[in-house]
Amino acid sequence: MHTTRRFCGIVAAGFFLTIVSTAPAQYSGGTGEPNDPYQIATAADLIALGETPEDHGKQFLLTADIDLDPNLPGGKVFDRAVVASYPLGISFSGVFDGNGHLIRHLTIMGGSHLGLFAQLTYGEVRDLGLVDADITGTGDYIGALAGYNDGYVAQCYSTGRVSGGSYVGGLVGFNHWGYVGAVAGCCSSAAVDGNTRVGGLVGANVCTVIDCYARGSVSGDFGVGGLVGVNDMEMGMGGPATGYIARCYSTGLLAGQNEVGGLVGQNWWGDVGERSPAILSAEVAYSFWDIQSSGTVISASGTGLTTAEMQTAQTFLEAGWDFVNETANGTDDTWWILEGRDYPRLWWELAEEETLNP
Repeated sequence: MHTTRRFCGIVAAGFFLTIVSTAPAQYSGGTGEPNDPYQIATAADLIALGETPEDHGKQFLLTADIDLDPNLPGGKVFDRAVVASYPLGISFSGVFDGNGHLIRHLTIMGGSHLGLFAQLTYGEVRDLGLVDADITGTGDYIGALAGYNDGYVAQCYSTGRVSGGSYVGGLVGFNHWGYVGAVAGCCSSAAVDGNTRVGGLVGANVCTVIDCYARGSVSGDFGVGGLVGVNDMEMGMGGPATGYIARCYSTGLLAGQNEVGGLVGQNWWGDVGERSPAILSAEVAYSFWDIQSSGTVISASGTGLTTAEMQTAQTFLEAGWDFVNETANGTDDTWWILEGRDYPRLWWELAEEETLNP
């Protein structure tokens, strides 16, 4: 079966598997070990994963695009996260490799800790697209991919809409420090709405967001940011965990009441409500937002630029961003750009662009 990915801001054609009503005995193959991960090929496989918490520390590989449209035969509107649902399940601590595939039309109407995953703890999710997600929560910790992340999320993206109370993000609600707590090489164009700590990509961050972008509109009351609502610092048994954002940008239109910023709504420091010396403050580096498309020249951190500046490679090269076909800033080739026509995109989106526009 031929598939192509839909990535942030661009629609790629493809064929999607529809929901089947009969769940397999144990997924579509595999043993759950690193060299033989469980294979997730159908909606029934995915739902079975959610209903089998004893497997939440195992290895999984998505082998096909899955359509969770509730209007399809056998479809449903979920009332909690699909995997590691809160408070009934346990955190996902395994590895879920999206393998470049999509999960489409994930629809959830519930309380808190909503997303494909309720919570990741040391778990890893990579190379996965969530397309046309529709997540509505009455509580906190809401994101298309994960409500609460104490793990590692890489090369993932989301489109659609996400809404909730506090800690609401287009991809991740709360990027907590834990021992990993990183969101890297990810993007979102989802429209996001919440009350406090609301961000286009991440609602609140107390660990690392690096090489990411957000393009969706964002609205809320307090701590509203185009990329991250609140970038914070927290104290734990291992010492301070500092919110760190680097080489990121946002472009989405913003609406809010207090602490609203083009890139970051609020850049905090301190623990348990008490502010620490500035030397321990959260940090934002080499990151930008579009002052025209966002509708604001204000941000707690980051540098505001015009649309033309944001669509110019030199802007980012001077800030040390590693682009394809240059070596001065490194050889990882993290970013590429259609000069003067679009904003920077991530390396894994390049193949899709070449497929669409050979």
